[in-house]
Amino acid sequence: MLDEKDLIILSELREDASRSVREIASKLGLPRTTVQERINKMKKEGVIKRFTVEVDHSKLGKPTTAFILVSFMPGCHLSQKELARNISNLPDVEEVHVITGEWDIIVKVRGSSIQEIGDLVVEKIRMMEGVARTVTCATLYTAKE
Repeated sequence: MLDEKDLIILSELREDASRSVREIASKLGLPRTTVQERINKMKKEGVIKRFTVEVDHSKLGKPTTAFILVSFMPGCHLSQKELARNISNLPDVEEVHVITGEWDIIVKVRGSSIQEIGDLVVEKIRMMEGVARTVTCATLYTAKE
């Protein structure tokens, strides 16, 4: 069970995981060892899965983001989860989720252009076993990721 201090530490780490334990402890008015113990406990319990970086994709030549809705084709030889895993192995695919509603899977991709993303959809995703149809939604503006 997480208490208020754990939630504050998590919030600080989500804002900037590169902050030192000493920096977080100082900001919260807690001993450094206490903050370190709480972080270690949250890691051990699986609350904190991993530490990562936020990348400026435009500086890596991938400024275009799109979401692809995928409809699963029943009767094929794989499950929706297997199809989702197969899609997740494609280049430039960042996230894949099996969802509820009219569509079965949502995929987040990045590319150098809409054309590059279109090629990924037409030449790779639509050609995969289990894919019935797709709709691609290009991102115009991102308020939060």
